[in-house]
Amino acid sequence: MAVLEEKAGTVSRRGFLKAISLAGLGLAVPIQWAGSTRRAAAEGRLDPLRHVLSRLTWGARPADLEQIRAMGIEGYLDWQLQPEAIPDPTIAQLLQDVPVLSASYREAQRQEAEDWQLGYTLMWTRLYRAVHSERQLFERAVEFWTDHFNVPIGDSAAEKLIDDREVIRKHAFGQFRSLLFASAQSPAMLYYLNNASSDKEHPNENYAREVMELHTLGVAGGYTEQDVKELARILTGWTARNGTFYFDPEMHDYGEKTLLGRTFPSGRGIEEGLEALDMLATHPSTAQFIATKLCRHFVSDSPPPSLVASTAQAFSATDGDLRAVLRHIFTSAEFMESGGQKLRRPLEYVAAVMRTTQLEVVEDYWLLLSALEQLGHLPFGWKPPNGYPDVAAAWLNTNNMLMRWKIAFALPIISMGWVDGMYTPLDSLVSRSDTAADLVDAASAAVLPALSLDPQDRAQLISFVADTADQRLRPHERRDKLPALAALLISSPYFQWC
Repeated sequence: MAVLEEKAGTVSRRGFLKAISLAGLGLAVPIQWAGSTRRAAAEGRLDPLRHVLSRLTWGARPADLEQIRAMGIEGYLDWQLQPEAIPDPTIAQLLQDVPVLSASYREAQRQEAEDWQLGYTLMWTRLYRAVHSERQLFERAVEFWTDHFNVPIGDSAAEKLIDDREVIRKHAFGQFRSLLFASAQSPAMLYYLNNASSDKEHPNENYAREVMELHTLGVAGGYTEQDVKELARILTGWTARNGTFYFDPEMHDYGEKTLLGRTFPSGRGIEEGLEALDMLATHPSTAQFIATKLCRHFVSDSPPPSLVASTAQAFSATDGDLRAVLRHIFTSAEFMESGGQKLRRPLEYVAAVMRTTQLEVVEDYWLLLSALEQLGHLPFGWKPPNGYPDVAAAWLNTNNMLMRWKIAFALPIISMGWVDGMYTPLDSLVSRSDTAADLVDAASAAVLPALSLDPQDRAQLISFVADTADQRLRPHERRDKLPALAALLISSPYFQWC
């Protein structure tokens, strides 16, 4: 997906990628596990506070650790579950600096016609919000529901802008029913899955199929091919005009229908579509399907059946209250025992690198979006309706891991000032360390999400820094070794898995 332009600077796009490749080859060879795809064992070495942060945030910063230590795990969770009460000055400033994010559909459409960069703006501000927002769990939930109700940015960034703001962000912590209804009436979704052109003469089954298979019941949720046809008829006339939902009575099929065993009498209009969506939102199969996906995303690729079952019960008992469902997951014993079981997807990995190293991007994010493009995880870039894959198997391949490795080894280059508009204060993030062993321990504490180093891996890193563990480091030796040491840790499975 060639969406990024070549730009001038100290390091060009191709030059940047070539440079980090060469840096990686020169620095990573001494450590066998750098860039490895294996999962670090969590047994006996899991820090519960860091584990919670690794799943609730896009990467733990020192301030996050201070906050969770002061509040306790449940206090921190409850705080993050009320994002409207969390001051978010950096994002407030972003909304002032990038006013199109708050624009009406007509204004966004006009800007898109005049300036092709609207899609690019949406992509980089997605990453920016993940990295800089104080409302970290909210941004994690936004990412989950963005994939669940996937609409690629495609040919209309204006419609995607409204969908992101008025559907996903508005309802990510609300009731599932409200989120489903908003998505079903989103012009972006209506156009993407062809319901905007579905009428009584030619009912289009695309949205009817996906709303049951991907958004509610799940493929094994008990519906039939005939149910798809009937729901398509029920939703005829659900279209869009001028960037807003519109029910067109001239397009609607007023005949009798039967959906999931329920008869819908003839002569009804938009109300039968609302009734059908309500049926789907409250169906037991939907509770099971949503519970499975949430547990897979936040807990494990193969979530414990006990947790899925109790989460489905919480979903049904609270009428799909998404905050209550998330709180149930994060306070469960199964969640607390799941350290090291989730591979960070590429977007999560890049955001975690930025938050952990406090990487500042002064100009824009084109270099990082270029890397995400090569990793196959460009924001809003997944074309099929099922959203980006949410299991490690989809991302564990040679090219993907090599690119992650290259990103990690950009740190020494950035720390030396070789990349325009990028800066990382690595030295100030890692506490004072007199010896080689001290430096490895301090860097590990600053960088790794939840797992402490295996003694053998720790010894390898110490040997990379100096000849002996107790060798005292001069200031220039610390400065020379720290960026490469941080790069090795970030390229390792200890950072890749959380």
